[in-house]
Amino acid sequence: MSRIFGDIRQAGYVVKDIDAHLRFLSDKAGIGPWFVARNVVLPVCLYRGREIRMEMHAALANSGTHQIELIQQVSREPSIYTEWLARFPGRSPLQHVSSWEEDFDGAVDRARAKGWVMIQEGRSAYGPFAYLEHPDDPDVVFEITRKGPERRSIFEQIAAAAAGWDGTDPIREGWPKAQV
Repeated sequence: MSRIFGDIRQAGYVVKDIDAHLRFLSDKAGIGPWFVARNVVLPVCLYRGREIRMEMHAALANSGTHQIELIQQVSREPSIYTEWLARFPGRSPLQHVSSWEEDFDGAVDRARAKGWVMIQEGRSAYGPFAYLEHPDDPDVVFEITRKGPERRSIFEQIAAAAAGWDGTDPIREGWPKAQV
């Protein structure tokens, strides 16, 4: 557990072709099932302090208790995702790790007190998120997400699906329905 960010629950990758990565990770790594949300438009997104229109495809699956996220940006505006792809052309290295915090504002404040800088922030249908980097090593990116009841329900269903997954139906369109 991080004293600043809390428990790290997720590893996130930015990719150019989400479908190719979904096939690879389900077929060759045996991770799944994947839940994919396509053409998600965030109601609010700021990149380095400037409001942007963010549209993306996002996919989630678990391997044990650890969640893996794939993100493919659809919109063309500069963002943390386009910046990462430009920084690592032709590759898909780990882009961020994420903690899911009840005390979202407290976690962001603790990070800022240690010198972490906001790169991108916003709100999805399930609550706020923030990506932060540190000037001492900008290749290390932390995401903090508020873990409200809807997000908790969705993440628990994804983890449960992975625990009993037999390899069938590896790519499932849409998120599980939040049960709150």
